[in-house]
Amino acid sequence: MLRLGTRVRMAGQDGLVVARTLAGTPAYDLRLADGRVVKYAAETDFEVVEPGDAPRGARPSSSPNSSSDRPRD
Repeated sequence: MLRLGTRVRMAGQDGLVVARTLAGTPAYDLRLADGRVVKYAAETDFEVVEPGDAPRGARPSSSPNSSSDRPRD
């Protein structure tokens, strides 16, 4: 079962898992990049984006110029 917020790709569009069923065969509601919501998609209807891929616009957790990385006087 996929976690909420899992990045997916369906029909050439990026999206996120925004809901899932808990009973029977897992089904997922996906919010696609264009704003559409696809309800009750089977896991075979989309591909999971590798967890190691950084989301678009994501920044590293620490900046090379952050104050914690600078030597102290």
